Amino acid sequence: MNELEQFKQTFFEECDELLQRFEEVAVTLVAGANDAEVLDDIFRTVHSIKAGAGAFKFQRLATYCHEFENYMDLVRGGKLQLVEGDPDLVVQAGDILQDLVNAARVGVEAEAALEDDILEILRNKTGAPQSQGGSDDTAEVSAVTTSGFSIKFRPHRAMYETANEPQLLLHALASLGEMTVSTDLQALPDLIKLDPLEGYLAWSIELRGEGIAEDSVREVFEFVDGDCDLEISALDAGVDEADSAPVESQAAEIEPAIVPGNAPAADAKTVAAATQSTSIRVDLERIDRLVDMVGELVIAQAMALDSLSELVDIRHVNQLQALEDLTMRTRQLQEGVMAVRMQPLKALFSRFPRVVRDLSKKLEKNVRLELEGEATEVDKTIIEELSDPLTHMIRNCMDHGLETPVERTESGKPEQGVVKLSAEHRNGRILIRVADDGRGLSLTKVRQKAIDNGLIDESAELSKEEIEALIFMPGFSTASEISDVSGRGVGMDVVRRNIQKLGGRVTVESDEGKGSTFTLALPLTLAVLDGMLISVAGERFVVPLSTIVETVCPDPSAIRQLPDGGSVMSIRGETIRLIDVCGAMSIDRSGQPEPLRKLAVIVETEFGRRIGLVVDELLGQQQVVIKSLEANYRNIPGVAGTAILGDGRVRLILDIDGLSSMDVPRHDAGLQTKSPSDTNRVASGGQSV
Repeated sequence: MNELEQFKQTFFEECDELLQRFEEVAVTLVAGANDAEVLDDIFRTVHSIKAGAGAFKFQRLATYCHEFENYMDLVRGGKLQLVEGDPDLVVQAGDILQDLVNAARVGVEAEAALEDDILEILRNKTGAPQSQGGSDDTAEVSAVTTSGFSIKFRPHRAMYETANEPQLLLHALASLGEMTVSTDLQALPDLIKLDPLEGYLAWSIELRGEGIAEDSVREVFEFVDGDCDLEISALDAGVDEADSAPVESQAAEIEPAIVPGNAPAADAKTVAAATQSTSIRVDLERIDRLVDMVGELVIAQAMALDSLSELVDIRHVNQLQALEDLTMRTRQLQEGVMAVRMQPLKALFSRFPRVVRDLSKKLEKNVRLELEGEATEVDKTIIEELSDPLTHMIRNCMDHGLETPVERTESGKPEQGVVKLSAEHRNGRILIRVADDGRGLSLTKVRQKAIDNGLIDESAELSKEEIEALIFMPGFSTASEISDVSGRGVGMDVVRRNIQKLGGRVTVESDEGKGSTFTLALPLTLAVLDGMLISVAGERFVVPLSTIVETVCPDPSAIRQLPDGGSVMSIRGETIRLIDVCGAMSIDRSGQPEPLRKLAVIVETEFGRRIGLVVDELLGQQQVVIKSLEANYRNIPGVAGTAILGDGRVRLILDIDGLSSMDVPRHDAGLQTKSPSDTNRVASGGQSV
């Protein structure tokens, strides 16, 4: 990639950040007075994109930004007031801006006349002359030329601090025509009072030449707009001074909002420091390579520790201690590298106020979006994959989950419906919930629809949770009519598949008449986890440490055999289902000695349900690097992924939620049971498992 292409890539990355911020603040605009900071944010976004577009000769994008910028400058300066419909106009103008940026990014021409309608409205509002050639007319916006211009230029301290040099600007002006320059030294203090970081000089410039356009002069100062006092006036005596006055007054008004002219130097320095970036952009591919290298380092360290730990000679104590120290440092390195990939969900959540705003108007529903847990951090890869599933779920909630204002009023609910998007960490996982206070799922309707579609038998007896889970079946929908927004349940099978690809799960809980809650449970990262090694019939497996509650060696009297062959265990008044890992993983125990006594590892699923994993032995805790099984082989029920352990062999990482929902082969788990009479008594009177 050549240097120019690198600069372009940086420009488009900045555009993405600016447009994301634009979307966040634009949806808060209302008719009438608005927060000055919001208006400034929108203006700065458009102005910054315009500057970059001009530098890279994206003429169509620059022209559009120029018109949009003029409008926003008048609004933020109080010369125009937003009236009914104007907030939507700004949002739509932002959409067009995004489309033009995307077209420039891929090097294609955007749709013809894409921006013409918006530009016509903006020009009508600003009083600017209408373009005769539409958006394809690449002539300068101000084509009026004169025999020259008088320019008064006084830089602020902030201009110097951003590495902009006045002499470079003067050289650029000189290329436009014949130039005469005089320097104003009135602000220059005595040498003993001189601040080397302050700007004291000003220049008066006469630029002469035929055919010089005012826009060409202003383009020279485009990158320092706001960081200087600038007055440009035509030298022709016949020019109507009133025409240039608004431009001059706007330039004068920009400056006080950034660095007040009468502010002390310390204040200017503080403002400049606040705008300095404290972060750098790094290609995600480089971070991925770094993560992979750290993963291999973790594996190599585990191998070294595994081989050296077999030495019990006192002479090797120092080596063992050194290796333990290396283990700690390796873990710190791994945590630091993984933190680089972690990003707050705010970048994702900030997209949805716009979605809710647009759909509210389209569906004619009064909807409020509540966001919670935006600061929750998760792996960047997961954030990128969550956008489509969450968008689909929110659209479902608004289209067929929430009632119309009339229906809500009749049912005693507030006219305004609520969609809540929240996130939290729990047990080493991240839970993202999409909830609404709408009509909820009708279990009768869902069940009947499943019967009509041949998904279940009419005689099937399903629990509430099983009926709710039917909406994740392919093509299932309870919507009475198809809309162009969504049908509740349509596409939810796609949502589930996308979440499962990330190693997560999606479930739904609904209360008819009160609303529904969809919960996504996902890993914090796709790279590493802390695990507990277990042994079953000579095979080793990894259990995620965050899921383990406790390990018990159960008393035979606490074990009961159920009529279907399964086992349950009673512990502190709670009945827990037991799952034999040997049977669940289809391991042949022939030739393997039975342990004297098996252990039950009590684990908790993502949604709080506890089960007991019957294992032969616990081998200890170890940090492992996750390798995708689905990407390298195929998806296996009950297996979340693979890991390379210290002995160099590949081991399976157990999927606790997958095991809990599996139909595990029913046979004696190797734990002693009571007599059949006791078993029947527990099965008939015990707690539901």
